[in-house]
Amino acid sequence: METKGIYADRRTIYAAVSLLNTVGFEIAGVQEKGGYKYHHISKLFSASELKFLVDSVAASKFLTEKKSKELINKIKSLGSKFDGQSLNRSVLLNKRIKSMNDKVLRNLDNIYATSPYAVTLVDDRYYLIAFGGSRQELRHYRIDKMQSVKLTENKREGQSLFQSFDIVDYSRKTFGMFGGREETIMLEVKNDLAGVFIDRFGDSASIRPNFKNPDTFLVRITVHVSPQFFAWVFGLGESVKIISPETVIEEYQKMIKKVLERYVR
Repeated sequence: METKGIYADRRTIYAAVSLLNTVGFEIAGVQEKGGYKYHHISKLFSASELKFLVDSVAASKFLTEKKSKELINKIKSLGSKFDGQSLNRSVLLNKRIKSMNDKVLRNLDNIYATSPYAVTLVDDRYYLIAFGGSRQELRHYRIDKMQSVKLTENKREGQSLFQSFDIVDYSRKTFGMFGGREETIMLEVKNDLAGVFIDRFGDSASIRPNFKNPDTFLVRITVHVSPQFFAWVFGLGESVKIISPETVIEEYQKMIKKVLERYVR
């Protein structure tokens, strides 16, 4: 250091190391042969990555406010004291709808031992996907609404179904994770909504031009028909029209008629 014009004694070196640690440039000392060797510890997460993790925890609806704060404090400990100020995101928690069930993380661990298949995260909520019930069918359940989860010795069922089961495809077809029969549907959609269908269905949506009306395109999708699916279509307004099958069109008309009747004096 002296050859570079820097003059320091032991105390100034210790002070410099302490300052570097405070601002996040962590220096660790390793004792070797009666002395110490110092080196810089590279951070596993950058400050921006820690912010993302904190925001994700704050936005998670399946966690209670108490559990969210606990996890955020643990994430903050991965950064420096300097990072901790920018990671103080508690204001986000006060504006979020949080779960009332603080056992959700424990239930996540137990569910894998008790469920026939898996757990999936959809729309900021965890769901258990399982086979069973009185109808012996595929079902899903909100984990944050579960209580008193216990292990059983019952034989698992539905293995043959899950051999070809695609959890991503299942979540994409199921609107709001409400069940319904699976149908392949054709819709006529205005061109400016192409991105909406690509974002929702990805490459599973079969899109082609509508030669009868160049302002629209035709899209074929496979979904679970439910009131939640109809509500999604209705939310797109006049820009979307169900073309087929006729049974789905009739169901949609009946639902709209029933809703309208509630507003007709």
